[in-house]
Amino acid sequence: MRYRLLDTLRGFSLVSMILYHICWDLVHMYGFDWPWFMKTQGYLWQQSICWLFIFVSGFCQGLKRDERNLSSVCKRGLTIMASGLLVTAATLVFAPESKIIFGVLFFLGFSIMLTAWLGPLLRKIPAKAGLLCSTILLFIFRNINDGNLGFETIILCRLPDFLYEHGLLGSFLGLQDKNFSSADYFSFIPWYFLFIKGYFLCGNLLRRREAKGLSGLPDVFTKGIPVLETLGQHSLLVYLLHQPVILLILSLVFKPAL
Repeated sequence: MRYRLLDTLRGFSLVSMILYHICWDLVHMYGFDWPWFMKTQGYLWQQSICWLFIFVSGFCQGLKRDERNLSSVCKRGLTIMASGLLVTAATLVFAPESKIIFGVLFFLGFSIMLTAWLGPLLRKIPAKAGLLCSTILLFIFRNINDGNLGFETIILCRLPDFLYEHGLLGSFLGLQDKNFSSADYFSFIPWYFLFIKGYFLCGNLLRRREAKGLSGLPDVFTKGIPVLETLGQHSLLVYLLHQPVILLILSLVFKPAL
């Protein structure tokens, strides 16, 4: 069963992402002078997009927590990972200065497969405990890419530099190597804690409904906005095509900055 609210939230996140990338291209490729975009406002906008999309993806994975067909889940994860690798290959060939390695698609595909494999173990964890632990871990490890523990401006401690000298593997895990760069970087840590937070929230809602003799999610999840739903139902395709389409349209309207 598809829940309209989840597709709507995905669609909303995609619209926000498309608008953000239009602004990014105009600022970085066409020389638009928008200081707000390079400051806190632009950062919060960018973060709201990825937080919502990853959280909703984890939540949707929670709907499959009792799914026994591991192969179908892994196939879905592999498809998304392969799409991420396709994006990596395309940027390395056509835009090496803005290459994408370990982007959001690669992260989501890996997270879906890992969560499916860990299903028997995760199902033994009470949903409330999983929610609490994932929240704490996200708070502690949010800044790991920057070489410290803590959440945004809250710094708990600095991590030793030698941890960040392990190339691609370290960068994948979250210990970003000094020689690693990516225009779209979502390491396993800390983002898996946000993904699994959505997973456990979904599990918590389902268990509460089951305790009342009800099945599925609350009725509010059956409501949505048709246009955003349609986008959300085709999120992978929209993600793969949106930037080439944006660049094509902008190239017909503006001249790149020298």
